[in-house]
Amino acid sequence: MSTKASREPKDMTTGRALCGFFAPILVLIVLIAVGADVTIAALAALFVMIGFCAYMGYSWDSIDSAMSEGVRQIATAAVIMLLVGCMVAVWMAAGTIPTLLFYGMKIITPKLFLPICFILPAFMAVCAGTSWGAISTIGVVLCGMAEGLGIPVAMAAGAVISGAFFGDKMSPLSDTTLLAASSCEVPLFTHIKSMWYTTIPGTIICLVVYTLLGLNASGSIDVAAVSELSGGLASSFNISLLHVVPVVLVLALSVMRVPAFLAFGAGIGSGILWAMVFQGRSFVENLGYIMNGFSIESGVSAVDALVNRGGFSSMLSLVGILIVLGMLSGLFSKSGVLNVLVSSLSKKLNTPGTILFGAWASSLIICLIGGQYPAIAIPAVAFKDACDDMDIHRAVLSRTLEDVGTMVAAIIPWSAWVMGYGVVLGGVTVQQFIPYTFLPMLCPIIALIHNFTGIGLYHKNDEIKYRPLWRRK
Repeated sequence: MSTKASREPKDMTTGRALCGFFAPILVLIVLIAVGADVTIAALAALFVMIGFCAYMGYSWDSIDSAMSEGVRQIATAAVIMLLVGCMVAVWMAAGTIPTLLFYGMKIITPKLFLPICFILPAFMAVCAGTSWGAISTIGVVLCGMAEGLGIPVAMAAGAVISGAFFGDKMSPLSDTTLLAASSCEVPLFTHIKSMWYTTIPGTIICLVVYTLLGLNASGSIDVAAVSELSGGLASSFNISLLHVVPVVLVLALSVMRVPAFLAFGAGIGSGILWAMVFQGRSFVENLGYIMNGFSIESGVSAVDALVNRGGFSSMLSLVGILIVLGMLSGLFSKSGVLNVLVSSLSKKLNTPGTILFGAWASSLIICLIGGQYPAIAIPAVAFKDACDDMDIHRAVLSRTLEDVGTMVAAIIPWSAWVMGYGVVLGGVTVQQFIPYTFLPMLCPIIALIHNFTGIGLYHKNDEIKYRPLWRRK
C-alpha cells in the first residue's frame, strides 16, 4: 500500500464538520435555485464532498469504498422504486386504476361539493401516486364546477391541492413516500402507518372546515365535464370491480408483511395477467408498457393526461437522485461529518422533541429553496443515527420529513409548480388559493405538537401501530 493511501486522515473538528456539511448543501441549493435539475445539483454536491474528503486526507480507495457502501444501502429501495413505476403502468393497462377512478367520480353530490374537492383528488392521488395527475385532471373539472355552485374557485383549488397532496403523501406508489421510507431505512408500510398520526387529525380538520365553508353552496352541478371523463374511461377500458383484484392482492400481501419487493412483483404479474385477459392487451404490449409507461390516445385529453404514465423509465430520474444521494450519504458517514455535528448539536438538542425539531427545521429550510427530494433525503441522512441514539423510531423521523418536505412544497409561493397549479385550476393566483390549502399548512404544525408532546413518538424497537393519542412514556 502506498504511503498516501495509508496516511491518517486529519482530525474532524466542529469547524471542519460544518464546512463538510454545509459546502455540498449550499452548492446543491444554489444550483437548484438557478434552475439546475436536482440530479445534476446533487452530483455537483457529491464532487464537492469528494474534494472535502480528499482535503481531509482520505485516499481514493477509501472514498470509492464509502460511496459504494452508500449505494449498497439504498440498492433494494432503488429497485423497489423501479418496480413501482412498472406496476403503475401495468395497472393502467389492466384497467385497475381507471376502474378506481371511474367509481370514485360517482360520489359527487352538490351540498358536499367542497369536501368532495378534497376527497376525490385524494382518492385519485392515492391510486395513481401523483398529486399533479389528480390536480391537472379531476381538479380542473371540480374547479370548473365551483363557479356554478357559488363557491369561490380559490376555495375549490385549495381543497383540490390539499386532497392531492394527501394522496402524494400517503400513497405507496408516490415517489416522495418511497424516498422518505428508503432514506430513513424504514419499511414502506411502517412509514405509512406512522404518518396516520399527523395526517388523520389534519384530514379531519380539513373536512370539517371545507364542509363549513361549502355548506351554503346552491345550484346544481353541470355534470358534462365529469361525464366526459368517466365516459372516456369507460370507452377506453373495460370497467369492473373485478379489476381491483391486483390492488387487493398487493394490500393483502402487505398486511401479511410480505416484503414490498415481492408484493409489488406480485402486483406487476397480476396486472399483466388482467391486462391480457380483460383488456385484450398482448404480452408483448405489456412488456412495452412496463419499460416505457402506459400510453393510449382515447380522444379525451383529460383521460390521456390521467392514465398515460408509469413505466421503468419514469422512475430512472428518481433512482438517479437516490444513487447520488446514497453516495453522498456514504461520504458523510465515512468522514465522520455527521457524527461530529450531531454530537455537538446534541448538547443543545438533547431530547426527542428537540432532535426532531432539528430535522423539522432542516427540512423546512431546504424545502423552501431546494425542493421536495433534498428536503427529505438530506435531513434523513443527518438525523437518522441521532434518532437511534435518542431511542426514537426512524418511522417518526420519516413521518416528520414528509410532514414538512412533501407538504410544504404545495404552498411555496415562488415555486413554479405551485404557480402552475393556479394556472391549471382556473387562473387563480397563489395569493388566492394558498390560504385555503389547509392540509399542507396543518401537517407541519401537527408534527411539531406531536413530537414535543410525545404523541406517536415511538421508541426505536416499538412496533408501529396507530393508536390515537398514544404517548411516549
